[in-house]
Amino acid sequence: MIARNFKAKILVFAVFFVGIATGVLIANFYTTRVASARDTNSQDRAQRAQRDINKFYDYLGLNPTQREEMHKIAEETRRQFRELRKETQPRYEAIQDESRAKIRSLLSDEQLKKYDEFRRKMDERRKNRDHAFNDIDRGLGPGHGTAGSN
Repeated sequence: MIARNFKAKILVFAVFFVGIATGVLIANFYTTRVASARDTNSQDRAQRAQRDINKFYDYLGLNPTQREEMHKIAEETRRQFRELRKETQPRYEAIQDESRAKIRSLLSDEQLKKYDEFRRKMDERRKNRDHAFNDIDRGLGPGHGTAGSN
């Protein structure tokens, strides 16, 4: 009788423990995956990017002067990439438009509707992604890699 009562208590405890563990895992999953995926605010992204840069600087053990020089190099590199994009973007878009026109000529009316919808969604995603990266490039977020910013 005592052994049976003890087994029942252990079983209740085990079920209770599994419930707690499951709750903790689900809460952790939600906060790390679902909630962070909804965080599309470009200011938050810029702050996270700056925090990652500062962690990298800390990892390298950079002093304040080195941090400032790294920041200047990064800014110059971003400027050069923007200039390169301005130079190459028209040619890229022309090739892309030509390719899309060739593909569209192969498709039936039904396929064409699906293709156009697909392209619209993909172009929208790219536009949203590019806006987020441009916000980061414009330096939204605190510190910009100088000493004392985290």
